[in-house]
Amino acid sequence: MTETTTAVNPPGGSTVTEPARRLPVRAQVDVAVCGGGPAGFIAAVAAARAGASVLLLERHGFLGGMATAGMVGPMSKFNLGGERIVDGIPGEFIRALHAAGGAIIDLPGGNVPYDVESYKLAAQRITRRSGAGILLHALVVGAIASGGEPGRLTHVIIETKSGREAVAANQFVDCTGTGDLVARASLPCGMRNRRAGGGLQPMSLYFRLGGVDTGRLNVLMARDGARYANPELRAVLAEEVRAGRLRNFGGPWAVHGSTIRPGEVSVNATRIAGNAADAADLSLAELVLREEVPVMVDSFRRHHKAFTHCHLLETAAQVGIRETRAIQGLYTLTAADVLAARPFADSVALGGHPIDMHGAEGGAQSVRFLTAPYHIPYRTLVPEGSANVLVAGGTLSATREAFGSARVQAQCMALGQAAGVAAAICALDGESVSRLDGAALGARLRADGALV
Repeated sequence: MTETTTAVNPPGGSTVTEPARRLPVRAQVDVAVCGGGPAGFIAAVAAARAGASVLLLERHGFLGGMATAGMVGPMSKFNLGGERIVDGIPGEFIRALHAAGGAIIDLPGGNVPYDVESYKLAAQRITRRSGAGILLHALVVGAIASGGEPGRLTHVIIETKSGREAVAANQFVDCTGTGDLVARASLPCGMRNRRAGGGLQPMSLYFRLGGVDTGRLNVLMARDGARYANPELRAVLAEEVRAGRLRNFGGPWAVHGSTIRPGEVSVNATRIAGNAADAADLSLAELVLREEVPVMVDSFRRHHKAFTHCHLLETAAQVGIRETRAIQGLYTLTAADVLAARPFADSVALGGHPIDMHGAEGGAQSVRFLTAPYHIPYRTLVPEGSANVLVAGGTLSATREAFGSARVQAQCMALGQAAGVAAAICALDGESVSRLDGAALGARLRADGALV
């Protein structure tokens, strides 16, 4: 399959000058949270409950990010060794989702399959009930720093259907997953593979199938230490690659991930190398992978009895993104920290997902399972030189291997709660995020039901 785009590229180095203009300030709040995915909406709830005025900015028309727009499920990882490692607001959220019939929350391994539409509604409900404001269809495109202090922002610039606007805030939390705010704020960040070399972990486009005989499959990723890729489907897709009908694949995983209905599975199998923070790479990934989904579905239908009568229900609204930018934080979490479960005085979250690394090319995957939960320190959320900008989720300061574990939803949610509470404290007390007492923050989180 030839990978091309239809874009017409201008001559190299071509530029235009955008005229200066005054921007309307849509809102002035204590805390502006950029990105409404698993880290972002939890951060907004946490900051609002801590007493701050909050505006959550989300580029899609719904909350959930990779969980909903990307259909990346199940949520992992709330348990390790049968013990709960993430609770607090994230635990409250999954319990509410379960009560609404939208999630399975009692699997021993702590993976939580869910229904995408239920997730969207539960996320907006918990956010709105906290008192946080939500602005949808708002794309982060710039930042304005204080003239005398580059690490202190005064405004985030957004593009909306109303045009280009600004939001003023005392504190900012970047939960965009791709570092859209920190990259425009002159704070230290770069592609996560910049030191380790090699390509970024590949993008994947999830899809959902109906008409599946799920009784023939192991659809629940229920336990620790198990590989749930389907070996029969892997053989089927490998033959498609050998025959030249398919370019590449990973897994595949056909499970109850972002669906929980009998007769349905969500499938994680497509993959393509590239940088999801680059417009051309991201566009190419969407185009190529959407072409490959029907090839996979047809192959499943022809060669596996569970899929004989299957049909494509939907593809995700956007590709799933494993890694792009990372901040240079006050501390960088390492694989040694993860594997040794190293304690930190300023721990604000626990992790337990395997160190899960997908090769940029081919279908390779390296997995190292963990036997004990590890600690994630507050300092990994603070960019060097930052006065009022925190991150949570995809831009965490961590090596590629450590991030290969910490990048999943439950850990992003836990870090979102930490960042939200920290931002609220700093906004209300006039403190710098770089000087905030991380140990005191951890104690505050424990008092709020979080596990740190």
